Amino acid sequence: MFKSSIRSLKVINHNLQRQISSTATTADRPLLLDVLPSRKFIKRLLFDMDAKMNYNKYLPVLEKIYDTMDNNKIDDKGQDLKKIYSKLTGKDLVIFQNVLKEIRTQTHTSNKNLVDLESALIERAGELGNRDAITMLCFKALEQDSNTGSSSTIEEPYTDEEKRFANLHIMKLLKLNHPLTFKMSGDFAFKNGRVEDAVKFYNQFIKLDPNSFLTSEVYKSMGIIEFRNSRLIKSKYFFEKSIALAPSSKVSQCHYFLGQIYEDDPLRSRYHFEMSAAEGFRESFASLGFLELNYFHDAYKAKHWFLLGSELGDVNCMIGVFDSYIRVDDLSNAAKAFNKIKKFLNEQTESVNFTWDQFLKIREESIDKLSITGLINEINIDNSLSNENLQDSKWNV
Repeated sequence: MFKSSIRSLKVINHNLQRQISSTATTADRPLLLDVLPSRKFIKRLLFDMDAKMNYNKYLPVLEKIYDTMDNNKIDDKGQDLKKIYSKLTGKDLVIFQNVLKEIRTQTHTSNKNLVDLESALIERAGELGNRDAITMLCFKALEQDSNTGSSSTIEEPYTDEEKRFANLHIMKLLKLNHPLTFKMSGDFAFKNGRVEDAVKFYNQFIKLDPNSFLTSEVYKSMGIIEFRNSRLIKSKYFFEKSIALAPSSKVSQCHYFLGQIYEDDPLRSRYHFEMSAAEGFRESFASLGFLELNYFHDAYKAKHWFLLGSELGDVNCMIGVFDSYIRVDDLSNAAKAFNKIKKFLNEQTESVNFTWDQFLKIREESIDKLSITGLINEINIDNSLSNENLQDSKWNV
């Protein structure tokens, strides 16, 4: 059914391949086994994703695709590349692309060669007629206009003709009620500020696919939309639906938002912030620390969370460390924390939500206490500064 679509997609695929091949030559690439993680790790991910093919069947195909990424038509033996993966379906290739994506997520690293392999797998799957892959290829073309340019593989822009083909195929896939197309259409609309369109696409996706991991992502997006519009009851419902459909490692942001929604119920709020922090969600550490410090009055636990957040470069947590030492009259360590904040804010090249002078104002009483001891130099505080936008919740005071 999609043979004509594949022929039209050749234009997009060709552009994608030029981008892939421009990033590296085969001679520059290390062996695939040298960049892949352990066999055990990959086997577990394949099991989690209900892959029909095992690691041993995947590997020779992956090696051939990897070694010929920069030569789309033939390999070094002159074989037709399509014969190499004739035993695999497009779905099989998409599953392994998701494995590679999950490796990036879990290891918090990004290997350029494996990123290129992800793109090659999606292209091959699209050539085999896999609708998920065709959807991803089409949105890759459309999303380039809003791309920040941080990706190393994007060098040449898609033409208006290529984007027109992408839009045509998206429309065809929507008419065929293809679930991923509705999900990615919603994501695209949400990203570009068309919230009402996003909700329509998301609702249609949920009708087609009510209980998958992708559904969890959709519920999270809908929860964020409702949260931003201060519709907290609906937001809570969507975040809890998202949590029910995915492992905790995938829903840390949902727990973070629920921690804010439940700020009038400190025990529930703490539970959700702890669930979020346990998965390393950066914004949760400050909220959890200030909750422990200002409601539960546990400076030791608060300092624990603040120190973890400080290691991630969160200046709010650095301030929390300062507050925790002040709370227990550990003025020597408070002075060290003070100097760390000063150095961080004065050296900060990226924008933060407040300045050094504003910090001096909101912690004036504590700083005066330190100044009296002589542990820090006398500070002149500008009382004309505003405290606006310095507090994320009622605990961050």
